[in-house]
This record gives sequence, structure tokens and C-alpha cells, in this order.
Amino acid sequence: MDAKKEDLTCTLKLKFIKGQTVTGKDVYAMVTFPHVNPEVSDGDMYEVAALLGRLQERTIHAVVRVDSASLVAVG
Repeated sequence: MDAKKEDLTCTLKLKFIKGQTVTGKDVYAMVTFPHVNPEVSDGDMYEVAALLGRLQERTIHAVVRVDSASLVAVG
């Protein structure tokens, strides 16, 4: 059976180092930017994430791209 993707969505998530516990482990905070155009290239998205990170006081630990789609049967 053939299937195709519909309802594509994309989200950008930035994981920041928020601080440290008393034992020295990093504590993280996640900032989510929903409704990103799914056709944006990975390179462009990373560049935007780096620019957004410069506007923050905290250090970026990770840049995460989440793509999602529904699969529907064709035919």
C-alpha cells in the first residue's frame, strides 16, 4: 500500500543551560518556536537558532528540529 505525508509541521527547540544543581549537574530549560516552515533547510534553521541564542543570557546546549506529518493511504 502506498502512503503520502500530509499536514507537515516543524518546530525549532533550543535547549539552554539554566544553571547547576548543588552537585554540579547542569539544569536545562527548553524554548520552543512552533509553526516553522517545514521547507526551511537545516543549515538556515541552525543559523537562525545561533542568532536567537546570541540574544539570550544563557548558553545554548542543543538545537533540535522536530518535523511531524500524518501518513495517509494513497489509492
